[in-house]
Amino acid sequence: MKMKINNKIINDKYFGYDGCHKIYIIEDPQDEAEAKSYGYEIMKIEELKDVYETSCELRFIYNWKLTECYAGQYTYANIEQDKKELEESEEEEDER
Repeated sequence: MKMKINNKIINDKYFGYDGCHKIYIIEDPQDEAEAKSYGYEIMKIEELKDVYETSCELRFIYNWKLTECYAGQYTYANIEQDKKELEESEEEEDER
């Protein structure tokens, strides 16, 4: 596990961000392609906590397909990151 949002496990590596308040977890290449086609910035999941905390108050976190709500508007998102696992995944990225 790399991250939990309100006790829901996130195993995905990326999210789409509109630059204001819309945050969508990207679960597969189709999600990524569609998000890009709508102008969303694709970011590493490790950046999600900082992005969430600096987004406007209308912020929310859903998966791209809108089948899972991790944090609705005007609700708090408790975002937990496994720092050890995150460091290991960064080392793997560096080796590539």
